[in-house]
Amino acid sequence: METNNDYNFSLFKPNSDYSRRVRNIIVSMLIIWAVAVFGFQILLRVIEKPTPEKAYITYESVWEKVKTGNATAIERKDFVSSVTAVLGKSSLKKDDRVILADALSWNTYNSIDSSAKAALLKNVQDFKSGRESLAKSTNDQGFIQAREALDLSKKEIINQVSSIYGYPVSSLEATIIAFNLTEADIPQLSDKAINSLPEIMKVNLIHNQSFLTDTKFLGFPFHYFYTAEFLLILFVLLSLLYSWRIGRLQKRFNIVE
Repeated sequence: METNNDYNFSLFKPNSDYSRRVRNIIVSMLIIWAVAVFGFQILLRVIEKPTPEKAYITYESVWEKVKTGNATAIERKDFVSSVTAVLGKSSLKKDDRVILADALSWNTYNSIDSSAKAALLKNVQDFKSGRESLAKSTNDQGFIQAREALDLSKKEIINQVSSIYGYPVSSLEATIIAFNLTEADIPQLSDKAINSLPEIMKVNLIHNQSFLTDTKFLGFPFHYFYTAEFLLILFVLLSLLYSWRIGRLQKRFNIVE
């Protein structure tokens, strides 16, 4: 049987039947890969719907009353719960964090009497200065003292926050509030904060969802498994399929490397 050692091909200008067949295999693989990647993303966009978190629904139900100062103690707590849900997100922008911290502080300081406010402000100021002292510590003894003072002021803030809103002292909400209260009293929210807050809450608490994102597969949300796991598996399978088809094609054309 006559053999052929010419197994080279041109992808863009195939000059033989073998080259054309190899090109067709490569193009078909690329089409499968493109459909698998971009087709799935397009499908997600088509079927997804904006879905608010529970914290956003809570926020919407109380914001108008909180903004006008007519909220009850329970509504103020609900507002704080929704704000802390956003403050706890690592993806939150720095400027947005400042606005949320101001709203949180304004709501908190206006929920207590003047004597309790003075005590809370002092503890917050001690906590902030303690963090600065801890960062500037140059020896072990200074670090230990700064750490003890910081822990004490933090504990006092959490105790006060817990008494205001009813959170357990070990709760994540109480800790988030302690770290985000401002050092200065905020008698009134600025117009910027009032106008920006609804959009900040919307961006961080409303997400596009569909049955593809809600369905669990092997313990993962399906869309995550598909993009992070299945597409890698598909790439390997396509590579194996390419090798198998090229091997058969070379035998058919009697090509020997």
